Amino acid sequence: MPKLNLFLSADVEVDPSNIIFNQSLLAPEPTLRTKAQRKALHCILSNVGKYKTQPILFNMRNQANAPEKYNPHGYGHKPLIAVIQQLQRNGLLTLKKGVARLVKKNDGDFEEAQLSEFRASEALVGLCEELGYTPRATAANPQQFVELRDLNGRLVPFEETSYSRHINELMGDYCQFLNAQRIEVDGEDLGHLHLVRKYKDWDGSKRLIHGGRIWHPFMSYPSAKRERITINGSRVDTVDYPASQLNVLYSHVTGRFLYPEDPYDVEGITRTTAKYLTTLMLNNASTQAASLAANKNITDEKKLVRDNYSSDLSRFKTVSAMMKLIADRNTPIAECFFKGKAMGQQYAWLEANLVFEVARLLARMDVPALTVHDEFIVPVDIVEAVHEVRYTTGFEGLFSSP
Repeated sequence: MPKLNLFLSADVEVDPSNIIFNQSLLAPEPTLRTKAQRKALHCILSNVGKYKTQPILFNMRNQANAPEKYNPHGYGHKPLIAVIQQLQRNGLLTLKKGVARLVKKNDGDFEEAQLSEFRASEALVGLCEELGYTPRATAANPQQFVELRDLNGRLVPFEETSYSRHINELMGDYCQFLNAQRIEVDGEDLGHLHLVRKYKDWDGSKRLIHGGRIWHPFMSYPSAKRERITINGSRVDTVDYPASQLNVLYSHVTGRFLYPEDPYDVEGITRTTAKYLTTLMLNNASTQAASLAANKNITDEKKLVRDNYSSDLSRFKTVSAMMKLIADRNTPIAECFFKGKAMGQQYAWLEANLVFEVARLLARMDVPALTVHDEFIVPVDIVEAVHEVRYTTGFEGLFSSP
């Protein structure tokens, strides 16, 4: 499912007075009062010309215009929303509003925040073809597969480096390969995949050194629905990195993965508790802060995790006693614990770098793999091939350290 692409600009001139809405589409002519709205119509038609009737994701909330790095044609956010709403009122597209924030459902799980989406009607697609808004005509600026946001969620321009260029090229190659495959769920095509690596500017340096994961709607599917994805007609299976983040840290610090040993295999502590506490140890600045977070956040975990944690805590009396055992079990990387949330996001950055190096390597082997954090969704008959490359792909010098 594509996101509204602000890089698109077709080689046609938009003059709403020349578009015969009433005759060709049996719909009232959109009222576009300003030059900015007519420019926004150009953007919307360029996207519909490329993506046809696929749902197109966009952010409907009021926000500042995207900086030039992400918006080279200077499309205004408010005019874009105004045009989408006008086209909806005229019956030329359907609009589905998103979910602004995490919402707790009846079963206790959380519904993830979701972007809004619009879907063009066949009539609007026909209009785009009439006017020359075709995929060939909408290939203006280079695509961007990288974004950086500040702690308030605003897009931040970043300086191009060898790393940013490498990631943009890597993601472009990966997306191009995936878009050449037939990927469906319940018989419906997932549509054009434009996967953007999302970084956060934790330290204000405008460098791409924190985070780096992607988000796509298929990642929010319940596990049962993800299992119904097919790739080129084949059923899929999942391959994940056991203890992925800790294994990445072992590779980063010691030069080798711990696998097949399990860093969560801590004597006297259930694996779910060890995994839960380790995440907090990697993202808090002190034992005390991690202990407080453990007791505060446990209610949001699944029942098995809550029950095991309660049992382990009653046995060890304190959270800090359990965390000490985890640190002792993982002495080679103990220096990585209790460095704070920003450093935790650098660890996540290392993990994301490895995952997408593996994904592109698989693509070059003609193996399509969708990523869900540290997990690969692949055709069932090539699972073994993925197992073979997970721990043979090393870090490039380009990003072996921030």
